[in-house]
Amino acid sequence: MKMIKSMTFDELIKTKAEVEAAIQLHIASEHRQLLEAIGRLASVKAKEPSGRREHALKGTKLAPRYRNPKDRRETWAGRGHKPRWLVAALKGGKKLEAFAIR
Repeated sequence: MKMIKSMTFDELIKTKAEVEAAIQLHIASEHRQLLEAIGRLASVKAKEPSGRREHALKGTKLAPRYRNPKDRRETWAGRGHKPRWLVAALKGGKKLEAFAIR
C-alpha cells in the first residue's frame, strides 16, 4: 500500500471509500453476532426454571361452596381471603356451615 502523503487526490478518495466499506462490513458482522448472542441468552433464560413453581390448582375455577344469604350473587369458593360479608357474619357469631351451599 502506498503512503498517504504520496497518493493523489483520486487515490485518497478511493481509499477512503474502501475503508468506509470495510468499517460498515465489520459493524454489520458485529451487530449480527450480538443479535445471535442475545437470542441464545433469551432462549436459555426462557428454559431456565424460575425457582418458584406455580400451584397446581392456580387458575382453575372452583364451584362456590359458600353463599351470602342477604345477596345470593355473593359467593366464595373457600380459597384465598374470606370475603368481607363472611368475615362480618362470622364476627357476628354465625358459623361457617350456615353459609354452605348444599
